[in-house]
Amino acid sequence: MPARRSGPVVAECQRRDEGMRSMRLLVALGLLASVVGCRTQATKPAVAPKAPKQLKIGALLPLTGDAAVWGKNAKEGIDLAIAKVNSAPGPKGTKLSVVYEDSQADPKTGVSAFNKLISVEKVPAVIGDIVSSVVLAVAPIATQKQVVILSPGATAPNISGISKFVFRNWNSDALEGKVAADFCRNQLKLSRAAIIYINNDYGKGLQEVFAREFAARAGQVVAAETFPQNATSYRTQISKAKAAKPEVLYLAGYPKEIPLVLKQARELGLKCQVVATVAFEDPQVVKVARAAAEGVVYPFPAPLNDKDPARQDYMTAFKTKYHKAPGIGVDTCWDAVNMIAEAIRLGGGASGDQIRGGLTKLKHFPGASGVMTFDAYGDVNKPMVMKTVRGGKFVPLQR
Repeated sequence: MPARRSGPVVAECQRRDEGMRSMRLLVALGLLASVVGCRTQATKPAVAPKAPKQLKIGALLPLTGDAAVWGKNAKEGIDLAIAKVNSAPGPKGTKLSVVYEDSQADPKTGVSAFNKLISVEKVPAVIGDIVSSVVLAVAPIATQKQVVILSPGATAPNISGISKFVFRNWNSDALEGKVAADFCRNQLKLSRAAIIYINNDYGKGLQEVFAREFAARAGQVVAAETFPQNATSYRTQISKAKAAKPEVLYLAGYPKEIPLVLKQARELGLKCQVVATVAFEDPQVVKVARAAAEGVVYPFPAPLNDKDPARQDYMTAFKTKYHKAPGIGVDTCWDAVNMIAEAIRLGGGASGDQIRGGLTKLKHFPGASGVMTFDAYGDVNKPMVMKTVRGGKFVPLQR
C-alpha cells in the first residue's frame, strides 16, 4: 500500500522542485538585469549644464566720488556692449543683463557692494572695479565664492596672480611704469626725477615701479611725495619736489587731482618736464589745467588702426548712441562684456567656474582696445606708445 501511494507524492515533490528552480532562475535574471541597468546608468556620461537663455552679471564701479568720471565712462561702455550682445545672441547665445553697484572708489564700500551682488543678485561674474584698492579688497571673496572678477581698469602690480578668479584687460602698472621710466632715461636723457603720487594702491604701485625702473637705468629719484585722495592743495608736496631740483616730475593721480597739481606747480615755478600716467588722458584734465597741461607726456595703450573691424564696430556703436567721442576706459569695458559672453560659450555654461575656464581659453581675442590673451596671472599685455597734449588735444608724441 505505501508503495502504491509513493507515485503521486514523488511526482508532486518533483513538480515543487521544478517550480523552485524556475523561481530561482527568474530571481537571478531579475538581479542580473538590475546590475546591468545600474552599470549602464552609472557609466552614462554626465550632461554638462547648458548656458542659460538669460544671465545677470554685476558691475562694481565708482559711480560717485573721486573716480566717478571713470565710473561714468565704464557704464557707457558696458551698457553699449550689453545692447550689442543681446541684439544678436544667436541660437545658442545668452542674453545678458547687468546690475550696478557703486564702490565710491572705497575698499570698504566696495566690499559691501560686492557682497550684495553675490548674495542678493546671485551673479557669477562682476565687471570691475576700475580702482585697484577695491579689486584687492574683494579678490579674497571672489575666490571663496567662485565669482569671476574682470577689471577693465585696475592697474596695481600686486593684482597679478592674486586669484584664479581675477582677470583684467588693462595693462598692469608694472608695464606702464617701466615704459615711463625708460622714456625719461633713454629718450629724454633725464637723470633726476621727483615723484608726486596719490596715496592709494594705484599711486603706490606706479611710484614703486617707476622708482625701481628709473634707478635700474642709472637715474636718481631725488624726491617722492604723496597726497591723500580728494586733496585740493598740493603746494607742500610741490615745494619739496622743487627744492630737490628735478629734471622731470613723474605724476600719478586721478583726473580730479592731476589738473590741480599741474596748475599749482606752474604757480610755484616748477618748470621741469612732467611725465604723467594713462589717467592723464581725460577731457577734464585739459579743461581744468588748460595751458598747464600743454607738453605733458604720458604712456598710453597703442590704439588699433581705425580700419580694424573690432574698433570700427565699437566706434560706430558708441557715436550712434552717445553722439560724442568715447572717454578713457570705455573700450575696455565694451571688451569686458564681449569677453564674458564669449567665455560663457567657450566654458560651456554660466557658473563662475565655467566663465573662469572660458576666459582662460580666450586666445588673441579681437577687442576694441586691442588683441588680448590672458596670461597665467590673469593679465593682458598690450603695446604702449607715448602721447602728449598739443593745442589742448591728446595726440601721439612726435620725436
